[in-house]
Amino acid sequence: MILLLAACGQLNTDAGRTVPAGDPSDRIAGVASVIDGDTIEIHGQPIRLSGFDSPERGKTCAGTNVYQRAALYLSDQIGTRTVTCNSTGKDSYDRAVATCRVSGADLGDLMVGGGWARDWPKYSQGAYADAEVRARAARKGVWNLECPDDLWGNRKYD
Repeated sequence: MILLLAACGQLNTDAGRTVPAGDPSDRIAGVASVIDGDTIEIHGQPIRLSGFDSPERGKTCAGTNVYQRAALYLSDQIGTRTVTCNSTGKDSYDRAVATCRVSGADLGDLMVGGGWARDWPKYSQGAYADAEVRARAARKGVWNLECPDDLWGNRKYD
């Protein structure tokens, strides 16, 4: 059936949405395991979620392990539902870089909107900027904690 849909120029994905057919190697779908707040794995393939950044290993805010909390938040958002990703390439660690969705929701919107990640305009073109503004204003996630100045390392987010 998938071959028939692909031959018709469309591929049916999770949540009943129809996505235009393209190079099937650019699409990755399945139940995901969470590696950290911006990395998942589907069918043994690591995937760096595109356009946002979450705290790195060892980072804490006011005694809270924000690296772990970000990963747990992402895991809660995904649960056991199918994650569908559109890969745009590979990163320097040879992971697929992709925008991923679960039940129609963009994981970047969920993570940044929940306050456990931040928009990275260099890669998102500002796609998650509004979600970050709202999360900061509502003091969600890390924005509700006393965090060190180096929480995000030496990365530039402008």
